[in-house]
Amino acid sequence: MRKTISIIGMLLALVIIVSSFLKNEDTGQFFGYEINIWLYRLIWLVLFGIILNGYLKESKNSG
Repeated sequence: MRKTISIIGMLLALVIIVSSFLKNEDTGQFFGYEINIWLYRLIWLVLFGIILNGYLKESKNSG
């Protein structure tokens, strides 16, 4: 179950990152705050990395 949630989280982060490139905006909304679009993309990329790291650790422990 946790692996499924991790995969959904990673997909969500990737969709948000890709859509931020397609929308061509100058700022992004993160928890109600407007921030620079590159910082917004970096935050989502870091979140993706954290979720991926947890997924890989869980896969290694269960397999």
